[in-house]
Amino acid sequence: MSSLTIVGAGGHGREVFDTVSAINAESPGTWEVLGFVDDGDVAADRLDRLGSRLLGGTDHMATDPGWFALGIGAGPARRRLAERCAGFGCRAATIVHPGAHVGLDVELGEGVIVFDRSTITTNVRIGRHTHLNVGCAVQHDSVVGEFVQFSPGVLVNGDCRIEDDVFLGTGAIVTRGCTVGRGARVGAGAVVLDDVAAGSTVVGVPARPTP
Repeated sequence: MSSLTIVGAGGHGREVFDTVSAINAESPGTWEVLGFVDDGDVAADRLDRLGSRLLGGTDHMATDPGWFALGIGAGPARRRLAERCAGFGCRAATIVHPGAHVGLDVELGEGVIVFDRSTITTNVRIGRHTHLNVGCAVQHDSVVGEFVQFSPGVLVNGDCRIEDDVFLGTGAIVTRGCTVGRGARVGAGAVVLDDVAAGSTVVGVPARPTP
């Protein structure tokens, strides 16, 4: 059994805890969750109801530099905390819910988290600390960068390229062969039919840049 600390005790962090709990139910003894660390205000009662606890702020990681999982939804904050934890000598866990499907020739970088009912088909590369929330899909021959946030229900078709630090809103669809440039934001429910420029925000059907 390996010890694990979850960085971030908000809703996303508690969903990571739920994912780890599902792994332990399927394969007992995989992880021992020591608790959460968070530098902000924490609803401790919600951690109590999960049977877990707050260990302290992120400085706590320096005292016990073991495995960690980032329970942070925002990509920029996730990047900052990943660098902080790595500086303490901690190691990022790659976590896949037992209800997810990961196909053949799929490469998951360190710190990737794949939530329940997500599917990664075949010949796909996912960069480090990217999170696929509940019910997402990445199809054949696509490449996804680092610190990408898939909100629930995002669908990325085959032969796509999603660059670093992209945010994909709930239910967004990226159609075959499209590239979403670094740091771009795709709004909830948007349908991407053409390449999205780096740093831009697109919304709607078909997706268009915001004014």
